[in-house]
This record gives sequence, structure tokens and C-alpha cells, in this order.
Amino acid sequence: MNILIVGNGFDLSHYLPTKYDHFMDVMRAIEEKNTGEKVKDLSIHSVEEWVNEIDKIFEKRKDQIDPDYAMNFDELFSKTRESYFIAKTKEFYLTEQINLSAKDVLKLQYRLKLNSWYQYFKNHVEEIKTWIDFEQKIEGVLRSYSKALDEEGSSLMEEGDGTSFYSYVHKKQKIIQTLNYFQFSVDDIDAINNEKKVNDALGITAEISKYCMINNFFCYGGTVKNGFNASQFLNFIFDQLEQFIEIFNLYLELVVSPLVSTNTFFINSDDWIKPSRVYSFNYTNTYQRLHDTVEVEYLHGSHGVEQNIVLGVSDLKDESLKKIKAYRFTKYHQKLFKDTDYLFLDGFKEKVKNHKRSLEEFERDYQFGDKSNQRKIFGISEKLNLNFYIWGHSLDVSDKDYILDLFSLNYDMDRSVRVTVYYFNKNAKFDLLNNLLAILGKDKVEHWMKNKWLQFKENPKIVAESAITLEDLPKT
Repeated sequence: MNILIVGNGFDLSHYLPTKYDHFMDVMRAIEEKNTGEKVKDLSIHSVEEWVNEIDKIFEKRKDQIDPDYAMNFDELFSKTRESYFIAKTKEFYLTEQINLSAKDVLKLQYRLKLNSWYQYFKNHVEEIKTWIDFEQKIEGVLRSYSKALDEEGSSLMEEGDGTSFYSYVHKKQKIIQTLNYFQFSVDDIDAINNEKKVNDALGITAEISKYCMINNFFCYGGTVKNGFNASQFLNFIFDQLEQFIEIFNLYLELVVSPLVSTNTFFINSDDWIKPSRVYSFNYTNTYQRLHDTVEVEYLHGSHGVEQNIVLGVSDLKDESLKKIKAYRFTKYHQKLFKDTDYLFLDGFKEKVKNHKRSLEEFERDYQFGDKSNQRKIFGISEKLNLNFYIWGHSLDVSDKDYILDLFSLNYDMDRSVRVTVYYFNKNAKFDLLNNLLAILGKDKVEHWMKNKWLQFKENPKIVAESAITLEDLPKT
């Protein structure tokens, strides 16, 4: 059986704009679109309440011409840092039909403005180049929170002592700055006003200190004197992550998925064999859409109206986060909760287990006589005959469990499991090999490569032949 495993690089090979940079550049263009003045304090309503309000406004004016802040493909990608890539997208797809309505633009602006994770990522955009970097940034926020929950911090927050907390903030300024993207602390207006009154009474002109306190929203009973509720803050940042995932889902739904190819794509490689199954780490259905209909298992979920996209960290490393049960931020928790196709290779692993059990029983029950014929039968039944082709996956440690599962299939003997890892260029090959060595260890990688069970090859060429034009599309 031939099995294709795809990561984001597979979509990029087809010039679909699914990189983290593509997404953030488009969101920036939407956020900066001039749609008129907004309410100064958007926090008076939740995201869903604002979305409903916008729907009502557009419903009332349905017989009127929409405001002129719809955005076409060129405007959406006007902030792109990869003009060459987007030019190729325009070459291979009917980008003229991508047009975000005024209502969709406005809704996304409200979502972006009210999303703490987006605001955090936006302010670290130069540090985040890939989806792996993105995951590491999530882990960084959780680690900052873990440090804020150390012995000293927990004591202060339980007491609800605003003055002491102010001193603590200055000691751990960098940590609190990170958490303040998520409204962790707020200005202590009473303390600021008191200092101002004292200064006025003494006739002193001086800059007022920036006193702060823990946000009441994250305290028991909504009052800082009752102490900090660690779970409440965790609930908030997780809800914000889910809303960020919905923003990304809308990007895939409104910008990427509607791209209709002007070409028929072919995979041009001497040793390419069409897969019988695809395991996808992507949220898109690119192989099915542009090549062949085949069984696809979406290991991290898929986009759509009923999206179950998984975005998170690989595991919890800090004991304090385990103590407050921050598991919802892990991919494995989300996969279970969102019911993705997470049972990677389970059927094959079960077959290996059953074979080993049968062999042990045979050796135990037939201790005497000629066992050569029976061993031949076992030798045939032990073969899995699987060819895996990995295309566009980073083999990063964040997906360590999947990689260990795959390379366990030839664990104790050769079961005819072969793995081909495709790479974009020599630098990519270097990184892929590096990641495998870090996960599997030198001995296993050397053993697999020496036996030619594992090979590295350049990405197959994607050949595009002109298929349709804008005029060929059905008129609506």
C-alpha cells in the first residue's frame, strides 16, 4: 500500500497561500482597511454579539448599496512579504473571483481587534516565521503564566494585595508584559488618583506612577480582594485561542478554499505512485481537490462550517501548568475533544502486535520438531508492505508521537515498511535529517538509511497544464 503524508509544504508546492506569513499579512491588510470610526471600547460586547449587530445593520440596509470597503485578492495581499509566491498563486488560480464583502471585512476587523492572541502574534510578527514558531509562542505565553504562578506570585495574588502586586510587576516586568496582552493586569485608578491628589495638595508637578492591579475579571467574585482565580485566566486565554482558530478558519474558507485552479496539476516523478490513502497534517483538502479522490485522514482536523482545527502545544512541561490542568492547550487534548482522525497507523500497529503475539505462542507451543515451514508462513504474514511518502512535513518534535509510531513498524524486523522523505532544497533536507536524529536517535536513523528503508529525495515536480479560464466558470 502506498500512503502519502502531507504537511503545509504540500499546499505551498501548489502555490496555495497557507503559510503563517500569508495569513498574518492578509489579516493586517484587513485590520488596516478604512471602514470608518468604531466604538472606542469594543469590550462592551462579545465577538459574537458584535457579529450579530453587524448582521442586523446589513439586514436593515439590504436594499441599499453596500459600503465600498469590500476587498479583492490584490488588496487582501497588498501587505504580503512574499510577492513572488502570490504572483504564482495568481498565475495558477482564478484570484479575480476572491472578493471579501464589506460585511465580512467588518466582521473580521471586530474579531481581530478583540482577539488577544492575534494582537500578541501581531506584535511578534518578525519572530514568527512558521506554524512551528507559532506553536512555540503559545508555549512561551503558557511558560510566562507558569512563572507568574510561582510561590511568590501565587501568595500575592491569593492575598489580593494591590500594592505588593505593583512591586511584583516591576520585579517580573517582562513576564507581566507578555500576560498583559491578555488583560492580566489593569491600571489601579484609585492609587493613581490618590497620588495625583497628594501631588496637587503639595503643589508638586510630577509624572504620576503607573500603578496596576490584577484584573478583577480574573479574581474570585470579580473582586481583587478575594484573590486571583488561576483557572479563570486560563479559561479566558483558551477561549481567545478558540476564537483565533475561528479567524484562521474564516481565512481558509473565504480566501484559500474558493481558489479555483486554472490548471490541471500533475505530479511528475519517475518513482511517483498514486497513494491509496493520505494522512494530512493540513486543514485543507488539496490532494483531493487538485489530484484524485482518495481516503484522507485529517490528523489535526479540517476547516469548514463544522471546523475541528487543532492548534496548540505538543505537551505541558511545567508542573504548575499540570497542577491547574492546562491540558486544553495541548494538541492531544484538542484532537480527542474535537474528534479528529487521530488514530494514526493504529490498524498497522495492531497487526504488528498480533503477529508478535502469534510468533511467541508458536515458539512456546512448538518446542520440538521441524518448524521451518511454519516459520516461512510467519515470515510472509509479518510483512506490511507499506510505502510512505512524506511531503511538506517538517518532522518537528511537536509531532514526535506520529514519527515514533511510523518508525516503530520495522522495530524488531523488516516488515517491508519503506519511508521516502521529500525535501524542498538542501537546507530543508539538513533540517529534516536533524529533526529525525533528535527524535529517533543516531542508531535508528543510521540503521534505516543503511538498509534503504529510509530515503531522502527532492520534491516531485508539480506540472500545471492550462485547464480553464474565468469565462469557463458557470454564471451565477
